[in-house]
Amino acid sequence: MSVALPFSLRRPFRAGVFVASAAAAFMPAAAFAVDAADDDAGAPAIVVTGLRDAAANPNADVAAPYKVDRSASGKFSDPVADTPKSITIIPKQVIQDLGALSFRDLVRTQPGVTLGTGEGGNAFGDRIFIRGFDARNDVYIDGLRDPGVSSREIFAVEQVEIVKGPSATYGGRGTTGGAVSLVSKAPSKGNFILGEVTGGTDATRRFTADINHRLSDTVQVRLNGMFHDANVAGRDVTWNRRWGAAASIAWQPASSVDVVADYYHLTSDGIPDWGLPFDPRTQQPFAVDRHNFYGIRARDFTEGRADIGTVRLEWRPSDAIKLTSKSRYGWNRSSYIASAPERPNITNQDPALWTAQANPQNRNAVSETWANTTEASFDFATGGFHHRLLAGVEFSRELISSRPFAFASSETAGGVIIQPAIVVLQPIFNPDADVAYPQVRTLSGARSDTKVVSRAVYALDTIDIAPTLKLSGGLRYDDYRVTNTGISAAGIITSVGNNSDFLNWNAGLVWKPVPRATLYVSASTSSNPSGEQTDASGVAYGGIGATTANLDPERNRSYEIGGKYQAGAGGHVLLTAAVFRTNKLNARVVDPTSGAQQVLAGKQRVEGFEIGASGNITPRLAVFGGYTYLNARVLASTNPTVIGGAFPNIPRHSGSLLATYRIFEGITIGGQANYNSRKFGGSSIAGTASVPAYWRFDATAKASLSSNVEVQLNILNLTNKTYFDALYRSATPFSYIAPGRSALVTLRVKV
Repeated sequence: MSVALPFSLRRPFRAGVFVASAAAAFMPAAAFAVDAADDDAGAPAIVVTGLRDAAANPNADVAAPYKVDRSASGKFSDPVADTPKSITIIPKQVIQDLGALSFRDLVRTQPGVTLGTGEGGNAFGDRIFIRGFDARNDVYIDGLRDPGVSSREIFAVEQVEIVKGPSATYGGRGTTGGAVSLVSKAPSKGNFILGEVTGGTDATRRFTADINHRLSDTVQVRLNGMFHDANVAGRDVTWNRRWGAAASIAWQPASSVDVVADYYHLTSDGIPDWGLPFDPRTQQPFAVDRHNFYGIRARDFTEGRADIGTVRLEWRPSDAIKLTSKSRYGWNRSSYIASAPERPNITNQDPALWTAQANPQNRNAVSETWANTTEASFDFATGGFHHRLLAGVEFSRELISSRPFAFASSETAGGVIIQPAIVVLQPIFNPDADVAYPQVRTLSGARSDTKVVSRAVYALDTIDIAPTLKLSGGLRYDDYRVTNTGISAAGIITSVGNNSDFLNWNAGLVWKPVPRATLYVSASTSSNPSGEQTDASGVAYGGIGATTANLDPERNRSYEIGGKYQAGAGGHVLLTAAVFRTNKLNARVVDPTSGAQQVLAGKQRVEGFEIGASGNITPRLAVFGGYTYLNARVLASTNPTVIGGAFPNIPRHSGSLLATYRIFEGITIGGQANYNSRKFGGSSIAGTASVPAYWRFDATAKASLSSNVEVQLNILNLTNKTYFDALYRSATPFSYIAPGRSALVTLRVKV
């Protein structure tokens, strides 16, 4: 049987023959030309020959784009289904079908990943927790760390990889709960132009373009562009505008050599939103109009800029040897003043006179990064065993310069306030964002400079010891040096630093009882040196200080038992399950004898299990989602009152499921359900303040208008549920309210 394929169906096919299903319905405009009479059960095979479309995700299953077969990282030598570790990979097809417009939109719906707040001691941006541990500085772009906290975009992203559990052998410092890597779109051999125009409620306007062109047999270029301007559903005053561009060029000067250079730019600005105040009587957010905004239009702002350039060289001197070197320079600026609705005063008998302080939190920092990783991979046999060995070295240098604003005294470095903040009281039930604010934004005169130099050497090996048995392991040694120099507005200079070295390892055993099934056990470690959170202004948030400067790193160890199975007629859906435990063996806690100095006397534990599914259950039905259970507790501390307490801001239960179904030729419908259980605030342990559990539902539908054009509708937060992403950790918390209901219509064209 042969069919004429629309543009989006052409992309899955390599040269050769395979059984294609209507699973391609979940690519742009996919399955629209497939005969609707081909029922899910016993559908006749559609035999197609041709080449994979140049715009396709090169790592995804050609017949099930929700299922990613391989990580883009060379550190994972085997397919995802055979890797002894929990890895969630979100391909661009899922990103598109979800209607996600930012990194934050995307991770909000991922089980086991929790959004956090920008607080008085760390930056406002993409703060995430993975399996209960802070991962805000464990975000990577194409395998190199993207330090600092910023609000990231996804217009130039091929897929997002979330590696669960301690991952130091793959990523270096930190990675206690895991790491996130954004994989960029790269040049391919074909020619195409993809354009998207999105409009919707809340004045949403978004335009993206993805252009790939083959200049010659050995040179290809790819350009991505984006403009976005929108308010926030269910919120007053706040808005965000951003534009970005990504350009890359690939050159093959010889059949064994690849050179790829790329540049990424993002500029953003807007008014930040730190949510609603807390009611001290109920220990939950005040029952106010969800649109209430407690900031000050004349004072609050956010501005960001990122410029990142990368060059990758790859040489394959033989089929068994590959040498790769990646070098990067990155520059990032994050500047904002945001109002935290804190310290409610409800003493007046008239609720109309109750107030909350619009406390200014601020950041004005620039970070620069130079990084290189050079590695060699070898494929060889010895002693009857087959090895896939990767060895490498890594170097990075980070410089972070912070210049706080004068009137946001909560973050003034050095403890000297030159210009006290004006206290603005907002009525709790009727705040006024247009309240007069007389001060002009100025710098305080204080400054803080942080320098991080990191060197590492690592080796990872996967050994086939039998046709159904694999052994993997790795070692990584890091030398980490951090120095912070602070100059107060009064001219007082303080300097503090930490030099640490640490060795981490991972080990895994894989058994394949049948070709589609994988059972595994694994263990891994990671380390948290003092000062690893380079955006932090205090030791409580992971920054460097006199009370932690002389400490060795915290040590983490994890164990995991899991299974993976490629189900369905063609193995086009990956089912996963894992049980895990992560122990922090020597957490930093306050020394009770000094009242300030910290010691490595604490213990923490996160244990739980997760399940997941991605791919096509039937030719018409595609799914992507999972469920995670987390039990995160403090096991030991110098403060006996916190022992046994749960981690703050971490839900015990979280789950989501995206499902799309091709009902007939040219029409696909679907939706997502997302659940998070109650989250509690607090500092070292969960307290009584909380935000309630919630269900959120989204809906999507798309239809082809022609072989090259499709239209997609997304309705996000279908029931207009009022729910909260996170809550601030202090004794006077506030809560980040999530967006309300919105509708987006996208017109997608390929030329």
